[in-house]
Amino acid sequence: LLQLIRPSNKSSISVNEAEVLNAIENLIPFDPSVHKGAIMKEDLDGEWELIWSAKAEAFSPLLKLPKPFKPDSFQYLGNAAAAEVGLDRVAQGLTGGILGQSQLWLSSGVRASSEDESMLEILPPFRFEVGGRYQSGKAKKLLVEAGSDAEFRKVNSRTAEAQAAPKNSYRQLYLERQGKGSLRISTITDGDPVIVGATFVHRKL
Repeated sequence: LLQLIRPSNKSSISVNEAEVLNAIENLIPFDPSVHKGAIMKEDLDGEWELIWSAKAEAFSPLLKLPKPFKPDSFQYLGNAAAAEVGLDRVAQGLTGGILGQSQLWLSSGVRASSEDESMLEILPPFRFEVGGRYQSGKAKKLLVEAGSDAEFRKVNSRTAEAQAAPKNSYRQLYLERQGKGSLRISTITDGDPVIVGATFVHRKL
């Protein structure tokens, strides 16, 4: 998998999305978390760098930019998220590229599903903030806060259908449990139709 996605950091070399998705499908049966990734708090905890994705640009047009303008994308879970955006929350961060030293923070509540131990459920309130990079200590400025999925999707100009869709749910397809350098693969299975089906490969920092 890493051999397939490594060229994604080089703007002159394209990555075959179908080949990567096929490699992911082949990895899933060997998931070290045995399809219980959403409840493995210690293994989820930390800062995760996005190293490959399909449909992630639906979250932000900034992810469509070419290098060197395209920002880097990170995800924060557990204690890493708590220190930046509060307890029981998950955060996405965009920094670098055209954003320079500033970081955009999108955070929400999060919990493991009571019905599926591989599923993380995304909950309100939703907050969009701008501040400094992870652990910089720089204060964040609140840009948007929404108390429901529908309200947040309306702010993002989603359709009436999208506003009525259920909460977003992320299935943890594959979670390595070796600390720094571990890979985590997840996909959105329910929620906003614009992002359902998006798939992410993160590496733990």
